Amino acid sequence: MIIFEESFSKVNWGPDEAKGDSQLRKYFVKIPEYEGIKSGDYRYIIGRKGTGKTAIIEQIANEASSEYNSFVKYLSLRNFPIQTIRELKDRSLGNKSQFVPIWTFLILTELSKLIVSDSSIEKTESVIDLKNFIKINFPSNLGFAETLRNLKSNENKVSVIVKWLGFENKSAESKEAITTVHFQKASEILLNLIRGVNSSCNFYLLFDELDEGYSANDKNLNLLLLSLFRAVENTFLDLKDIINIRPVLALRSDIFNNLEDNDLNKLDDFIINLKWTKEYHASYSIYDLINARINASINVEDPKRAWEQITFNNDKNIPNRINNLWEFIYNRTFERPRDVIKYMKYCAKQNPSGKLDFKTVRKAEIEYSEWFYREFRDEIQSHLPIWQEATQAFIKLNKGVITFDEIQKELENDSRIVNYLTNNNKNHEDILEILFEFGLIGTLSDSNRWFFKYKDHNLPFNHNQKMIIHFGFTRKFRMKVY
Repeated sequence: MIIFEESFSKVNWGPDEAKGDSQLRKYFVKIPEYEGIKSGDYRYIIGRKGTGKTAIIEQIANEASSEYNSFVKYLSLRNFPIQTIRELKDRSLGNKSQFVPIWTFLILTELSKLIVSDSSIEKTESVIDLKNFIKINFPSNLGFAETLRNLKSNENKVSVIVKWLGFENKSAESKEAITTVHFQKASEILLNLIRGVNSSCNFYLLFDELDEGYSANDKNLNLLLLSLFRAVENTFLDLKDIINIRPVLALRSDIFNNLEDNDLNKLDDFIINLKWTKEYHASYSIYDLINARINASINVEDPKRAWEQITFNNDKNIPNRINNLWEFIYNRTFERPRDVIKYMKYCAKQNPSGKLDFKTVRKAEIEYSEWFYREFRDEIQSHLPIWQEATQAFIKLNKGVITFDEIQKELENDSRIVNYLTNNNKNHEDILEILFEFGLIGTLSDSNRWFFKYKDHNLPFNHNQKMIIHFGFTRKFRMKVY
């Protein structure tokens, strides 16, 4: 006999970060394009912080680890020696092209390590040569950060066997001698060797945490990221008909949108833009994602309506203009899985007995609003140095709905904001547009319909309309909106 449970406190909502989440397999919700990512049809995952990019990367790694014919390498920019890769650029090339050769070498090196780790692969001469290349140059099998450091210490050169250079007039003995070449020449050698590999296995290269140390004003860092996109795509196109190379690159949408390059549009068919919805049983449904977490922890009578089973979704204490508990919570998020899950965890901290009610949700909102503000800070601070001063201007007005003239006057009262505008040749609209871009404010039409950028990525900021503070910040800002 199945025993059904209706206690909200019994649900395990999981850790804040998907990376290393040992329970992810139990409640991961596949997006419609998920199988396309695994097959190589999609290679770039773009989304705001907390939209599930890392969860997708982790799930691919989880599945690959249990598949006999899949090999995976997780590549991160965490603790990555950015300055070293800058020093290894090709100065004979322009702009982003300067960094494509070094990224290409790093990608080919990591791919080679994956290939030779397959003990079932046919031992062709190319495979044996790849093993020798790795053994000679990277015996420790560390990540590409260590590869960079080795390159720098060896003056941009790696060791190769003379025969790989294709010299026909050398003696057999001299062909086996070891010499050094520039890493760009080594990339050519690696490409040729990989073309001689006979394997039906899948080789996943998963790029994540590319926002480490990011600053919107660092143009060189933008070039580095652009060149990484180019190198990933070039390598995929060079080898897709030879082996099953599966690169997957995840990047925050605010960083991606800050990259200026016409070539990015050519990648549109291979890009997934993560955008979730509150709708029930739809593609990208956060409701389904929450149900999956509930069902992974407890048994409910109707798994498809698990949320309703453990909450008083139609609690009579909910304000009249709000339809239900789910809508109240959802309207205080940026429509991201992490936001909703975090709210659930703060609700659980209130130790509700039985089903979750509106009173508990209101108590949890205080801590959640503080967290939500910190998440906003982590995203915006690399784009707007005076983000905190600008935010304080809204707090001082202590109004949920504000006109442009009101906020302009308040911004002018802060000398740091005034200096920022003067020194950077910007105006008040520029500040408000960035705050609109990151969801602190939305606009309010004459018919009282509100518009937020996170709901429509193509929505322009209209300073002629009134501005509304996002509900997720109101408790942090001590504003009353009910």
